[in-house]
Amino acid sequence: MVDIVQARSFIVLADCHIHPAQGIDWPRAALDSFDGADLFVTLGDMGERAGLDALARLAPVIGVRGRDDEDDPRTAPRLRVLEAAGLRLGCVFDPIEADVALQVDPLVCASSQTLESLFGSQLDALLWASTHTPSLERAVGRLHINPGSVTLPSKGAPASFARLIVANGGIEAEIVYFQRP
Repeated sequence: MVDIVQARSFIVLADCHIHPAQGIDWPRAALDSFDGADLFVTLGDMGERAGLDALARLAPVIGVRGRDDEDDPRTAPRLRVLEAAGLRLGCVFDPIEADVALQVDPLVCASSQTLESLFGSQLDALLWASTHTPSLERAVGRLHINPGSVTLPSKGAPASFARLIVANGGIEAEIVYFQRP
């Protein structure tokens, strides 16, 4: 299944593990930096539904499920394809578990045939997560983007998310870093 989206500006998030009662919630600096987003794409381990609801007050939310996610129709599938302006973005939480990749540091994807079989066609970008570490690279004519984590970055990694702009037949992508309080 392909989700056709009209968004131009995407915020990509993962591995946030939002659990307000345990003291893990959206930092104000992060919410402020999400300004202008047309769509939030979440790549799993977002935590409680309350975290998705907070994002939904800013822009629509869609994504895939990780291991630490409450049931929610916005993030129910294991794999998802978004189509924006004719470009296809594949979304996955753990690329090894989903047979999308052979390794993650650095990301080494399965064969093009395997990816086309899993996602239904060729991808212009692969959005992936599960490491809490940001990365942005181009390989085999495709962007590979891991947003890292806004709230729980891996040891030594900065707090981060990804911002994508889809326009003019291309995808501009950046990792946005910020100081946690």
